[in-house]
Amino acid sequence: MKKTWYVSIHLPEEEKTGHYSRRSETFVSEAEAKKFAATKFAAGTEISAGTLNPVTPKRIIKPSEIEKWLSEKTSLAGR
Repeated sequence: MKKTWYVSIHLPEEEKTGHYSRRSETFVSEAEAKKFAATKFAAGTEISAGTLNPVTPKRIIKPSEIEKWLSEKTSLAGR
């Protein structure tokens, strides 16, 4: 199955490798991405998410919008 969503997590200083401060995971569906994001959000991790190219319409969820996104109903298509 083609992966269509990503969730990017901000790494704490002690987990950084080199100069990278974020790590991303990819998912087949929005529902899977939300499940992963909800776990990280509950742990207090700063996260962002969005659709991968060439998925349209393009969706980018900033850290300040994550809580709202998690509360939205997920489409059946999974986008």
